[in-house]
Amino acid sequence: MADSEMNEDVQVGGDMMHVPFRVNDEQVVCHIAGHETLLAVLRDQLGVTEVKYGCGEGACGACVVLVDGKAMASCLTLCASVENADIMTVKAPDPSGLWALLQDRFAAHEAAQCGFCSPGLLASCFALIQRGEKLTRQQIREALSGHICRCTGYHHIVDAVEEVMALWPVMS
Repeated sequence: MADSEMNEDVQVGGDMMHVPFRVNDEQVVCHIAGHETLLAVLRDQLGVTEVKYGCGEGACGACVVLVDGKAMASCLTLCASVENADIMTVKAPDPSGLWALLQDRFAAHEAAQCGFCSPGLLASCFALIQRGEKLTRQQIREALSGHICRCTGYHHIVDAVEEVMALWPVMS
């Protein structure tokens, strides 16, 4: 869709607007109220239930998605602010194989137990590894400090991320 067409699609009428963006490589246009969060629109309008509602305050990381490659708490992100953005969740198509590698290493290290925090945690890990930096265990812990996992105690998560960092981009 051309930019000139996008301006026609983003309509403000009262408190409602049409906002176009992409979710996992699919173009969508949502009819939203200005106060609606990306989390609410993803889950309630689009059925993207792999994005979890945790604390609703941006403190637990369960709702993290990638917005133009940047990990963001969707519960704190107004949907109106993602106009024309690319939103990626853990179910996004990924020809590079990084999602699959992360999920495989999380399973191998038992870094996911109940799984509630895993989609948001994996999104943050994806963005972290895409930066291409090799981090220490402490730096990995600090980078993921915005996530709460009550099952694993974080040791297994750091093991998985450390292993993916050692393998990536060698495997891509």
